[in-house]
Amino acid sequence: MKGVTPEPAKPLFEKLDLKAFYSLPTPKSYVYFYQDNALPQGEGYGWHPNMSRRLGQFRLIVGDGDHFTDTRTRPAMVAQKLYEAGRD
Repeated sequence: MKGVTPEPAKPLFEKLDLKAFYSLPTPKSYVYFYQDNALPQGEGYGWHPNMSRRLGQFRLIVGDGDHFTDTRTRPAMVAQKLYEAGRD
């Protein structure tokens, strides 16, 4: 298995104007792996509900995994969760 691939840093430092994105009538889903501790859990910090609430109304898809759960470590589970997220 290959190591983790580096990510570009620029998106972390440039603020994006996502008002148009959040106002789209497109159905939204949020895939949340509840063992993800990349950010502290809880109201003020964690991925969900802190970041997910920005989507407005969305379908919450929950899975057993963490920040590094991906197509190399658990491909069938990730595929199932993506299928659930896009089932409309």
